[in-house]
Amino acid sequence: MAAADAVVQALAYLQVHSANDGTSMYDHLVKLVNKVLEDQPSKAVDLLEASLLVKKSTFDAKESSPLVPVPVVPDATQTAAAVSLFGDPELPINRQTGEPYPADPPNEFECENMSGASMVLDCLGVGLGREVGLNVALAAKRIGEDPKLAVKSVRFFGKFMGLYADYYVFEVAFKEGAKAAEGVAAAAPAAADTPAAEGQAPAAASGTGPAGSASAAPEEVPPEAPGTGANKFTYLVCSALGGPLTRLPNVTPAQVKASRRIKKLLTGRLTSHVSTYPAFPGNEANYLRALIARIGAATVVAPTDFYGLNDETEELEAAEDWEPPPGRELAVPSAWVHVRPHLKSQGRCEVFKRELPEDADEDEFYNEDELEEGPDLLASLEEDAQLPGEQAAWTPLYSSSSEAVKKQAGGLRSLVWPGAVCGGREGVWTCVYVGWGVKNAPFVPLPPPPVAAEFDWAAVETQELELKPVPPPEDEEEAED
Repeated sequence: MAAADAVVQALAYLQVHSANDGTSMYDHLVKLVNKVLEDQPSKAVDLLEASLLVKKSTFDAKESSPLVPVPVVPDATQTAAAVSLFGDPELPINRQTGEPYPADPPNEFECENMSGASMVLDCLGVGLGREVGLNVALAAKRIGEDPKLAVKSVRFFGKFMGLYADYYVFEVAFKEGAKAAEGVAAAAPAAADTPAAEGQAPAAASGTGPAGSASAAPEEVPPEAPGTGANKFTYLVCSALGGPLTRLPNVTPAQVKASRRIKKLLTGRLTSHVSTYPAFPGNEANYLRALIARIGAATVVAPTDFYGLNDETEELEAAEDWEPPPGRELAVPSAWVHVRPHLKSQGRCEVFKRELPEDADEDEFYNEDELEEGPDLLASLEEDAQLPGEQAAWTPLYSSSSEAVKKQAGGLRSLVWPGAVCGGREGVWTCVYVGWGVKNAPFVPLPPPPVAAEFDWAAVETQELELKPVPPPEDEEEAED
């Protein structure tokens, strides 16, 4: 095993790609061997010359440079993640007995039928495929059974593609009294995560509103408490299924409003700085969390009549008498409803209103964000706003173009958030997002801030000392002079 591990480590080292041109030493050696076999030089010294020719003719060409930066993570990282996903966890060893400590009993949790969901998406020709779907199910099982996490439910939210690495996102809810994501590393906060820095972000009303519209300052709108609204669930991300997990921070209204005014591709590094205008109050972990809040509020859906709203707790409850419709009937917007509260322009699901002074008119005191009334929970997808040109927000998906095929799947594809889909077949339904995190909306850059006025030096109190007064004359002669 030691020799095999050494070979794997050597191959991983040779396959590390260069950040400049996307090549690796392994690729260069392969091309070198092919060059030598083709030319068959008679002298060993010619090997070096052949190597230089291959490097110059192949790797220096601008046409071979990739348009998108290639991942620089060696393949050994993927191998370690796969071992962790399919293998048994290593238990700590008792130093006194030399035997491993007994494993804790697995945690009981709720999870959707991911194998069936993967089959539904595969029938519709969307998603990640059955092979990756199986790995997703194993990763979700690993998260749910972890006794340290003590999650109540786990769901695969989707995959966000990045320039250097991708994000696999899992949505979890913790049991009452359990410590949130104990044993899971939290995303490193950025310097702009502090309340003072959030207050420096420009005020904005909505993602489509004009600059300078009336809105409460970002620092005046508090974030929603954990377990409520946009922060109802906790999200764990990893770059490789089975790899280390990172907990994303809770989202703030300022981050949601700022993300609506920019368009930025993810890099795959949570600590990366989001270089945009207007400035985003946080790093890529905060930006990813804001995208999840927006996409979840718009695309996390369920079949009609599958859930009911409890009048006392105002929570969703699964209906006992739900009968699954045929697959083709799920390819219309009226067959699906939203199961996440609407994310308002204020950046919250529940509108926050300032304290109304006495003898004040609500319509005059409150701004547009504080008076917004969005769609209710379990609203039908038919009520979604249309795209420009009176184009519907959802387009149908069928597993077969023929209506005579039995037991086929049907669903919808979002045109507002490309990559978001939902579908069902024989009582198994699911919704997932696989995309770049970019909304299908025209991007209108905001104008630069107005030029500052010239500094008024006359209004500043001078700090210069006054001139020393001339002393009075001592005699009359000096006075006459």
